[in-house]
Amino acid sequence: MSQENPKKRKMDMSKASRGIWLVKVPNYVAKIWDKSPSDMQVATLRMESSMDAIEPAKVKLLLSDQVINLDPEKMLTSEHELKLSKSARATQLTGIFSTVNDEEPAMEGWITHKMECHPVCNAQYFMMKQQSLKSIKQQRTAEPLNNIVKNFKPVSSHIHNREDSKRKKDAGCRSLSKEAIMELLFQAFEKHQYYSLKDLAFITKQSIFVLKTILKDIGDYSKNPAHKQMWELKEEYRHYQTPDSGKSK
Repeated sequence: MSQENPKKRKMDMSKASRGIWLVKVPNYVAKIWDKSPSDMQVATLRMESSMDAIEPAKVKLLLSDQVINLDPEKMLTSEHELKLSKSARATQLTGIFSTVNDEEPAMEGWITHKMECHPVCNAQYFMMKQQSLKSIKQQRTAEPLNNIVKNFKPVSSHIHNREDSKRKKDAGCRSLSKEAIMELLFQAFEKHQYYSLKDLAFITKQSIFVLKTILKDIGDYSKNPAHKQMWELKEEYRHYQTPDSGKSK
């Protein structure tokens, strides 16, 4: 004969057909229930049937006086209302099992309803809420000041910004003669062979329209892909020689 496995245990299934309500209670109710002894009656359920057959029955949970007197300094409201959040049809079927010490496990039943416990808004509840708010320490406190604090109004445009914008505006609006612009262009082309129109406008501080008019007289618009959309001086104004002209000589 084979020996029985000691890990295998029988399960008590006498309560397997029982329906259980899974109720979510507030924190203050859960804490006071943890303090209560196991043989104390903690609450009472009261069901009130509705006149309308469609509406479900109203379920109220009343905390016992013994539980409330466990902490007499703390105000607790005794009347609560249970509201249905999910039924067994709308959720997966869940079973409840229990084990006490080393005894054989037992099945307590199946969850048929999931409910939430809410306090009834009455005078007792508002007194409890007022007491809890007083116990909370304020994170922000007002401190009196002995000296007068100077308040500075915000400024959208500071003095140095206005002076800088005025200087740029004066420099941009200042128009030079054609000879002066040509002199600036010649100085720029002594450093580099090709310039874009945007760079020449930045160097000379003149408008693009004026520069384009002068460049048509003294410069050539490059069509070479390596220097596309750039300008260079005409041959008669250059101070250098191209490789082609050097070979011809």
